[in-house]
Amino acid sequence: MTTEEKLAQALRTIADRAENQDVLPGVMAKRRRRRRRKAKGALVAVCAAALGWGAMVAWPAPQVVVDTAEPRPAQPEGNAVERVWPQAVFTMPARSRPLAAISATEVLVWGDRGTLEVYDATSKGSRTVAALRQAPQHLAVDRERVVWLADGQAWVAPLRAGGQARKVGPVPGENVDRMALAGQDVVWSAPLDGVWRMRIDGGVPERVPGSKGLQLVEWPWATDEPLDMRTNPTKVVNLQTGRTIKVHPASGVEGLRCGPTWCTGTRGDDTVVQSSDGSWNDVHRGLRDYPFRDRFFTGSGEIYDARTRTTVTFEGTQLPSGGKQWSSGSGVIFWTQDGGVRVVNLAAVAQP
Repeated sequence: MTTEEKLAQALRTIADRAENQDVLPGVMAKRRRRRRRKAKGALVAVCAAALGWGAMVAWPAPQVVVDTAEPRPAQPEGNAVERVWPQAVFTMPARSRPLAAISATEVLVWGDRGTLEVYDATSKGSRTVAALRQAPQHLAVDRERVVWLADGQAWVAPLRAGGQARKVGPVPGENVDRMALAGQDVVWSAPLDGVWRMRIDGGVPERVPGSKGLQLVEWPWATDEPLDMRTNPTKVVNLQTGRTIKVHPASGVEGLRCGPTWCTGTRGDDTVVQSSDGSWNDVHRGLRDYPFRDRFFTGSGEIYDARTRTTVTFEGTQLPSGGKQWSSGSGVIFWTQDGGVRVVNLAAVAQP
């Protein structure tokens, strides 16, 4: 059975299970709220394009988020991101869209001229890395180079001046959704298919030993992420050392998504941040998904630093409904403001 057939079979099983069991009213209500949020997000993306973002909806992975303006505990005035992490906040020209954090001062951006660029917040200038026919949907970056997928091929380009983009080789599979750079390898994963790698200087794709049934989180960590969004993973694995961390959900928490140390899940209408071993947990409305650098969670106009247990707020674009519109990439959060793009670069936040 092929990977695609396994994926389809798993999805049918989940659907059948949902149809053939009694579903609690609270779960149904939560699903309806999720559908409404997705619909609002799609509407805001269209409106954003109409209001001047231009090619926004064609740019890579625009995670447009609408704060539903649900009541939250009042936050101290002094915890705004500009006050807590002033070194991480800057404004860049509106023609560019941030994609990923590179360093404390540099971010990878997609320019409106069809180029991958490095923007330097110190010099307030940018340099072109590669000109592409269209924006890549999946990419990874370190301090030296960027890799991306295009037409079933992996490509690589140096971030410094003088280099040329070149083809690495074919990346099999249609469901690739995560990429990373691991030394001289490009690595990627797709649901149910394990983690794969290929030498940047060319070679044959091979599955990373011990990764069957796992999905990449942030190299070298992978997890047995279930397809059913309500189900919890059981482990997080270091694919370099083989170290395995067992995931222990806090009481009543479902849908955990975990890095090696921290996870988020849901319990009723609440989002729960917990340690992967279940020894500590706390409630934070609106946070979601995997932590950036096993540390930062974002959502609802807030950033939560799990290592220091610090919550900071960011402004976002105010909507008529009273909510906030913002977007994110790998380690960057941004929104339009005063004719530019306001950026929070989480790579600039010092280690505790």
